Amino acid sequence: MSQPAQLPRRFALHRRYDVTGVSGTGIVAYGTQYPTGRTTLAWCCSDVQSVAVYDDIDHVTAIHGHGGLTEIRWIDPPLSTEPATTSAHPTGVTVLSGRARCATAAQQTA
Repeated sequence: MSQPAQLPRRFALHRRYDVTGVSGTGIVAYGTQYPTGRTTLAWCCSDVQSVAVYDDIDHVTAIHGHGGLTEIRWIDPPLSTEPATTSAHPTGVTVLSGRARCATAAQQTA
């Protein structure tokens, strides 16, 4: 079994002011950002708990940021964008602009 190209980066959603009165203030959710940019957000600190998937972290900020009243607080350091001397990516994964995507069969044989 191959290892993942990179592990997801974790974050907390910290709310300074609760505009809706639903989630409260402080840390209201935890999330992960995958090397592809896809992002998950798990609400944990209110009576209503759910998990949602977003195309990228910018969508999370646009939807839940409330004009800066809620912010992303990263738990893990930024994903490395510097080229490594040996590939950390398994066969079939191509990295473009710091994001990973699956290679097509033609790319794998090229």
